[in-house]
Amino acid sequence: MEWAKKTSALALLFYPPKTPCHAFSLPATPAPSPTQASQSFDKSPSSSSATPPLHIFYDSLNHMHRDIKYHPECPDRIDHCLDAIRRHFSSSSSSSSSSEHNESTELLPSSYMIDVASNPFSPSTDPIDSLQEHPSPLSQQELEHATTILKQIHDPSHVDALQNKCDSSRQRRIDEGKDPLGWLGYIDGSDTYLTTESHDVGVRATGAWIRAVNTALGFKKITGSNEAEQSTNPIGIALTRPPGHHATYSLSNGFCIYNFAMAAAAHALSINPTMKISILDWDVHFGQGLMDILDKCSTRNSNEEGLTEAGKNDWTSHVRYTSLHQVPCFPYEGQRRQRQGQYQNVMTIPIQPESTWHCGYRELFTTYALPFVHAPDEWEPDLIIVCAGYDALDSDELAGVNLVAKDYGEMTRLLLERTSLSSKRPDLVLGLEGGYQLREEVAGGNLSDGLIETIQALQSPM
Repeated sequence: MEWAKKTSALALLFYPPKTPCHAFSLPATPAPSPTQASQSFDKSPSSSSATPPLHIFYDSLNHMHRDIKYHPECPDRIDHCLDAIRRHFSSSSSSSSSSEHNESTELLPSSYMIDVASNPFSPSTDPIDSLQEHPSPLSQQELEHATTILKQIHDPSHVDALQNKCDSSRQRRIDEGKDPLGWLGYIDGSDTYLTTESHDVGVRATGAWIRAVNTALGFKKITGSNEAEQSTNPIGIALTRPPGHHATYSLSNGFCIYNFAMAAAAHALSINPTMKISILDWDVHFGQGLMDILDKCSTRNSNEEGLTEAGKNDWTSHVRYTSLHQVPCFPYEGQRRQRQGQYQNVMTIPIQPESTWHCGYRELFTTYALPFVHAPDEWEPDLIIVCAGYDALDSDELAGVNLVAKDYGEMTRLLLERTSLSSKRPDLVLGLEGGYQLREEVAGGNLSDGLIETIQALQSPM
């Protein structure tokens, strides 16, 4: 792929030309009850099926956060993915009904696609046998809990400032007789925008990631029982926008308002403070926000009373984060492959531009990323959260790594294979980060192609 096509001012500012390839003890916060967190569908762990169902959460009102001109981070990204998921499950259902002996489809349990927004104008869709769709709006308690979690991982004054800016601007427009939805401008120069609804969209996205965690942990685990470990829990997927992994402790940037992956981890630890969590970030850009939050929250925790030495009650010591990302590229951090952090719990894995799966990427993924995420006898996580960005695709115009869609399916399979060797297989959550190529039939595939390859790998019997 020629870099000449990456000519937008935004791309040229943050993503340099390609070069050749070379071979928790959180403050007490009541978590939403399982009934509230996963209402309106079966919450009990699935049977011993080798292919767990998928519970996909999205926000049909995410379009309330959008720019007034072209921006690669746009609502079409979610619509593009939802349409592809419906086609995928519709095709699977058709194949199953047309062949009584097609084991690859007969084994697939029903999955769910749940709208977490209270949207009276949600369009109806044709029913699909293997995919059940319906709204299940976040309750007020869930929204308040999501906000509380955001204030635990971000500077509370930062969250309050964004909320006040959005709320006051909306009220001013209403007082002036205008549409409540209004564009408020960029908060980091020319990259990350706000509308009057951006805070609320961010809180609902946080709630969707929390729902995904609750689903993955299973009903019995949430209530403190270990029985759920003996069965296969659903896999939770948060299909939300904007992305979140660049959002630091006190700064929204790189398209990101709030850090959803870290919020998901913090929520899980508010349920079980002793669990271990690994965050695997395969977005093409380094999620410096996650590293910053682990550092800042660890420092904040150490300054609070009642904490023992060695981080015994510091929730950040229960989280590992690893990122595979293009260097050089925004945010121009994580330039060296190394372990760092107070607990040596961050692994940065730089990727050269124009790397392909077989030319550089696979070796780094299997040699460094997977062993850090899951290390038998050293670090066996209870939960793995994947920051699933699809902007390392060859076709994506905001970076220069040359993966193709099927490579994401291979990454997913390799992750599942590694964790299957453990005596206790970790639960799994995936959340959308980047991925901006929406054009159909592009070489190597687009955002939804990468997502569907991931879903197919998740549904493949191990």
